[in-house]
Amino acid sequence: MAEEALVPVYQAANVGRAEVIRSALEDAGIHCAIENELQAGFSGVLQCRLLVLQSDVAAAQAFINEHEAAAR
Repeated sequence: MAEEALVPVYQAANVGRAEVIRSALEDAGIHCAIENELQAGFSGVLQCRLLVLQSDVAAAQAFINEHEAAAR
């Protein structure tokens, strides 16, 4: 069985913001990982990316868009 690819769906300027979005996605049943999570010393230089399975991309993007709009 082939492994499903991880796809970036969100870029955060810092690991704190990435953790908030990751937690919300996990609560919604969408598993994800944070790329560059251990680069906190480079905040603002290296962005953190949230990665989800290819099959979860549409749901993750819709969830993020909805919650980003609500936060404005």
